[in-house]
Amino acid sequence: MDFRGLLRSPLSRLYLRPAFDRLAVPAIARLFFPLSRAWAAGLAAHGDAAKLAAALPGLARRPGAADRALARLAPRAAAYGEAARRWEAALFGAAGAGLGELAAIERRREAAAQALMLGRLDFLRAHLRAPFPPISWQLAGPEAVARRHGRRLADPDRAFAPPDPPPALTLSRAVPGPGIETRWLRGPAETGGVPDTLWARVERPAGAAPCPALVFTHGISMENEFWREEDGPAQLLAAEGLAVVRPEGPFHGRRRRAGFFGGEPVFALGPLGLLDYFEAHVRELGRLIGWARAEFGGPVAVGGVSLGALAAQLAVSAAAHWPAAMRPDAAFLVTGGASLMEVALSGSLPRAVGALEALAAGGWTPGGLVAWMPLMEPGRDPGIPPDRIVVLLGRRDTVTPYAEGVHLARRWKVPDDNLFVLDLGHFTASLSLYRDLAPFRRLRAVMGTA
Repeated sequence: MDFRGLLRSPLSRLYLRPAFDRLAVPAIARLFFPLSRAWAAGLAAHGDAAKLAAALPGLARRPGAADRALARLAPRAAAYGEAARRWEAALFGAAGAGLGELAAIERRREAAAQALMLGRLDFLRAHLRAPFPPISWQLAGPEAVARRHGRRLADPDRAFAPPDPPPALTLSRAVPGPGIETRWLRGPAETGGVPDTLWARVERPAGAAPCPALVFTHGISMENEFWREEDGPAQLLAAEGLAVVRPEGPFHGRRRRAGFFGGEPVFALGPLGLLDYFEAHVRELGRLIGWARAEFGGPVAVGGVSLGALAAQLAVSAAAHWPAAMRPDAAFLVTGGASLMEVALSGSLPRAVGALEALAAGGWTPGGLVAWMPLMEPGRDPGIPPDRIVVLLGRRDTVTPYAEGVHLARRWKVPDDNLFVLDLGHFTASLSLYRDLAPFRRLRAVMGTA
């Protein structure tokens, strides 16, 4: 079942309320992240029960628990690995699968991916008896961060310079759908000095006519390629004539680091995780903007939600120093904010997972964090005209505090017509896009003037 259909039903008004957000943060910190932590440890154990028990002491205290968990998880992982290999060979290889076969291969990949993700539930009973931690903290200290990113800090205006020339991106064969076609994009990348692969899902209106495009990136631990989504906003926008490019962010999805769950290194490595994520992803957004401009022949917007919005707003700042082809024509920022420092110190999710205590134990002081903000916070002025920036905020947002979103919108002189403020929280504000495309349509209007 695609639960997102419920988000567009009239019943959604009953649960898309601030109370949902008040429950969501503790549910993520006390349930989803701990189960994800156990799941990631299970995958990293590769069938070795002793290794899993060492990673999860709560399992070690229960004879046979690690063996039972691995017995359930291993078949899921194997099934996904096989489905992913067949999918990649069919979509990117020379094999001549027909359109119907391609669609069936994609459905099997989606089903196997979602089954793998649901393997978290195999650890639920053990977690309820002896809770797992939400994050495996492996903080890098200030000296390690300085070695990795000190050179960039010396010239923040050029800190996100894209590679010149950018590595080539390869587009897959198309999987047809009602009024749209779906393809995937991949290419060489690097995250934190480690070779990586850029991945993005591309949904466009059927046909080859030029059209505008939106490069839109996700929030932390949101891995759309691994959860079924049959009729979300991206598909609806593509059906309305807007191509949508949805990258998988560093540390997420196919780019997940072994031993971590999707997005965990952004927290677990402390400032180094954030700096590595932003350095890689912001540059990639520039590459994707340039690719989309050449591919679709129309104006290109960049945007994101939550952590993705923080990356997108850095791209908007950095674009002032990018080649013209990589500069976005517009931006769509959902639950972003001016100060990452404020998000880190006051945001409800970092507090709920114990980030402040972990930072202190890792030798980080507020002053030490402030020194790195030029590489993590948007500049005073955007790199595009303010009237081409659309912002969606939740007045009751405590994850990326609402005041910081307003601060950025005012500092960048975003027109009132482009600022959508809902009486909702962090999660419900972004979920509202499943039932109300008005902010997206405002973006379309803005792009029409580019």
